[in-house]
Amino acid sequence: MSSNVGLSTPRGSGTSGYVQRNLSHLRPRDYPPPSSSSSTSASDSNTREYRQRQPDKEILEHDRKRSVEVKCLELRDKLEDEGIDEDEIDDRVEVYRKKLLEEL
Repeated sequence: MSSNVGLSTPRGSGTSGYVQRNLSHLRPRDYPPPSSSSSTSASDSNTREYRQRQPDKEILEHDRKRSVEVKCLELRDKLEDEGIDEDEIDDRVEVYRKKLLEEL
């Protein structure tokens, strides 16, 4: 056993005693790095407040484009249910897609 982690001895436990870290644990990312000059105090707790992160512009753009594609697929489904020819559906969906992308 090392560093008081895991079993004192794996004998009789049915395991090898190997200890892994918990990969599903979410560590806080928005805290500033700890400073060595200050100790645990009231001012330290104020600096560790949650900070709202700025959203990534590429992700926001991707979400907008995805919403356009969702609307186009909904139109395609509606037109297919109406029994319209496949070429006509493609043309209408393409025109609708261009219109939506221009609005962005």
